[in-house]
Amino acid sequence: MPLPKWWRRVHRAYRWGRAGIWLGLSLWLLGHLLTRPAPTWAWLCLVVMSHVTVALIRPLLPDWAKARLVEPIEVSAAQLAASSDSSVEITVDLEPLLAELGDLSPTNEVSTTSREALTARLERIRAECFQHSVSRALMERLNDEVEQLVKRLVEEALVQELNGYLGFGPYERTGSAKPAHQHRSGSWTRSLRTMWGSTNIRVPKLRRGNKERPWQVLERYERSFGPWLDLQLHLYLLGLSQRDLQEILHLSFGQVLSVKAIEHLTDVAQKEMAAFRQARLDDTPPVILVDGVNLKLLCPSGTYHTNQRGQRREVKRRVERVLLAALGIWPDGHYRILCFEVADRETKDNWKKFFRLMVAKGLDTGQLQLVISDGRPGLHTAIRAVFPKTVKHQRCIFHKLKNLADNLAYNRLTLNPDLPHREALKQAKETRARAILREAADIYAGTDIAAIKQRLADFQQKWAALEPKAMRCFLKDFDLTLNYLRVPFPHKKLIRTTNLLERFFREFRNRADEIGCFGSQAQAETLFYLVMKREKAKHALA
Repeated sequence: MPLPKWWRRVHRAYRWGRAGIWLGLSLWLLGHLLTRPAPTWAWLCLVVMSHVTVALIRPLLPDWAKARLVEPIEVSAAQLAASSDSSVEITVDLEPLLAELGDLSPTNEVSTTSREALTARLERIRAECFQHSVSRALMERLNDEVEQLVKRLVEEALVQELNGYLGFGPYERTGSAKPAHQHRSGSWTRSLRTMWGSTNIRVPKLRRGNKERPWQVLERYERSFGPWLDLQLHLYLLGLSQRDLQEILHLSFGQVLSVKAIEHLTDVAQKEMAAFRQARLDDTPPVILVDGVNLKLLCPSGTYHTNQRGQRREVKRRVERVLLAALGIWPDGHYRILCFEVADRETKDNWKKFFRLMVAKGLDTGQLQLVISDGRPGLHTAIRAVFPKTVKHQRCIFHKLKNLADNLAYNRLTLNPDLPHREALKQAKETRARAILREAADIYAGTDIAAIKQRLADFQQKWAALEPKAMRCFLKDFDLTLNYLRVPFPHKKLIRTTNLLERFFREFRNRADEIGCFGSQAQAETLFYLVMKREKAKHALA
């Protein structure tokens, strides 16, 4: 409902009055500053008030007046840029203008996200970066020949599979009437992506029972040939982003696949990942390692926008999350990932939920003996809240030494007088850190707890005066770093640190850094699952 005319007049008068008050205050302050000395902050106040006054007055002016206000600025800028004796370089920020134009330069007539523009860009990359002596016509002929060969072989394999299912070949008489589900009924056409491009194949069908009968050569709704799909998943696992895969697949197909189609490549892996996360734990290890790895992903913001094609799309924002994971170790030395979950942060409550999820999946707290982790705040409390007192908490020795190094103050260093001061200081710090860390690591030699504590006392007596802060950090919860000696486990070195789990995290970080930001939580979980499978096969883990 439009506002009454009198109300619009009152509102306009109010806006003019507000602008007049700010203008009067600005002029009064300007006159005050010109008549007497004033501090810098007073001039800053004048600048701020002037900006506010201009912002209030400008919307009230007619269009011709706004143009008059802008005109002198543009002319003076042009004159300044044209002057040859000027030594001032002016940089014009075009980002706001490009944002208004849809992030396109004036030479682009189509959206950079359109299939035609992306195809042209990939063709330019192919022409500039992949030069060879084979003519394009010969390559097209080779691709056509290979495509026809693949099509013929796949169709023959489908016919042979159907013959094996029926027990007889085409036009072969059996001597008795055949039921309807054994009568052939021609074929239907479907597309299939292979390593040599996309082709259409004919799939034989029956008069009845086509939906109920499974296929071995091609599964139902399968649009990508198995070996081709495995190749793309392997490239994705090695760290290629979806855009990189899009470029590689263009070299294979000669056509651009959408990002949505690229995402479908991981559909099979996502199903396996979902099945792994829902499966129960069939065996409980006596020792588990827990830790978290940070990642970035896009989450729905609840708002929508209309893109250049007029399509309504949900706006996503980048958020930081952490993937919590648990790795189990058995007495025979084999280990594997038991569970992983994405949380917003590493907090006490999130760790409690994670541990309770593992218990719900079948983790036997009676068989569990040791939980190894870093010194994250709240983690020890979460372990004590979920697991019984018989389960001991082992602090990671590597993280303990790392915290010791981070808290070194380097007091009273002895510098080499023959070196420059900066170089001598660096050398002295490295010598101090190397000596302290070497002695701290030697404390954990052997399996005798009494001998370890005696070496700790000697270490404290030697370094407490020089590095008091580092010593306090190292002595805090030191007894928790010895719990690996209090459980009957044959491989003591495997259960002193979280290094086995960090190996998985290192591989995951390498891939995640290449991707940058995951498009969804499921995408991040799928990549971690693929890394888990690859590490399992790489190191022949059980």
